[in-house]
Amino acid sequence: MSAMNAVARVFERLKAGELSQTETSPKSGWEVSLPSGRVVTRSTLQAEAEALIPLGPDAVPYLLPHVMDDNPALRYVATYALEQITGEKPYLPYFDQADHGEHRARAVEVWRRWYEAKR
Repeated sequence: MSAMNAVARVFERLKAGELSQTETSPKSGWEVSLPSGRVVTRSTLQAEAEALIPLGPDAVPYLLPHVMDDNPALRYVATYALEQITGEKPYLPYFDQADHGEHRARAVEVWRRWYEAKR
């Protein structure tokens, strides 16, 4: 399966409120809602992102648009995967009042430059 299709499948599932695995204890971190209204924890979102990380650099261009998603849970999955793949951790407040589009746009540019340098 191509990186594009793999990324699309993960985000389609999450938008529908479907998780790749059953949430197990202990759950850790803050809670946030998926677009479906299902409430999940940070550790659950990180587990969902784990499926994307092995895709490596090929996934980067397909993850970037999700950094701008209106839903903070989806943004976090993309951001976490990008941080793990690239090793780049630009300043990006995930959920607080400081989470403005310009922070996300700057983060996307950091990851885009990383990707271009790898090609």
